[in-house]
Amino acid sequence: MSACPTCNNEMQYVEEYSQWYCHTCKKYDQAAAAQQPAVAQQPAAQQQPAQGGQPAQGGQPAAGGYDNEIVHSPSFSTLILKLQHGQSIVAEKGAMMYMHRTIEIKTHGRKGGLMKGLMTSALGGESFFVNTFTAEHGPGELALVSPLMGDIKPLNMNMGGMVLQSGAFLASDPQVNLDTKWQGLKGFLSEKDFVMLRASGNGTLWVSSFGGIIEKDLAAGEQLSVDTGHLVAFPETMQFSVRRVGGWKSTILSGEGLVSDLVGPGKILLQTRHLPGFASALIPLLPKN
Repeated sequence: MSACPTCNNEMQYVEEYSQWYCHTCKKYDQAAAAQQPAVAQQPAAQQQPAQGGQPAQGGQPAAGGYDNEIVHSPSFSTLILKLQHGQSIVAEKGAMMYMHRTIEIKTHGRKGGLMKGLMTSALGGESFFVNTFTAEHGPGELALVSPLMGDIKPLNMNMGGMVLQSGAFLASDPQVNLDTKWQGLKGFLSEKDFVMLRASGNGTLWVSSFGGIIEKDLAAGEQLSVDTGHLVAFPETMQFSVRRVGGWKSTILSGEGLVSDLVGPGKILLQTRHLPGFASALIPLLPKN
């Protein structure tokens, strides 16, 4: 056992973070980190996965070096990040489920200044303020969730920029930038469903959905028509256009509205549920008063 240099009480060795922790002072002791007790190692075949679900990436760190897993996918997904000392993550306001006391939170506006942040908030469905979580006092665990029932997927931004559906952003590497992507006059028919966000930069970005996420790989020249409300993300290099699903009668009465025609190559992420449609289905069931 190791004694805490502050209160002199016994500390507990946390194998997961290779640190000694004092339950009295509620902090890790960096000076005692080298005093690692002998721990029997299990054979690889006998090691068990973490409780609560399987790692989304086979237990491997995602791009950017974050040790993470996604549990309870696809209906009630939770992103669990094991931040190393000094690592930071940016997350949508209100996304934190829990975190260790070694992690500090700072709230600030989005990158790009006041006007760009306000446009992203007003037009893109994201909050103006975001939170940056930093493991300032040693390694720790951070859990993030979306306000909707659905899935979470990581995107490697080192492979190129992405276009996101409004509200899809959950968290990212601090090096990832997010701004509103204008579509000119084509967007006025689709109300806010057609407002998309452009994500660029380096590192990992996690998107969330309403319902499960389906990935569609399009070959070069392959075309796919998608209801705009079911889009989650697609590469910014992919050609796309927006049109009515048919004539004005079909647009108004079919319940389909507008569709996006996307042209490969590239991978499209689709969500299996549409929030406005779900809300419309609930309205007749609500109390009249």
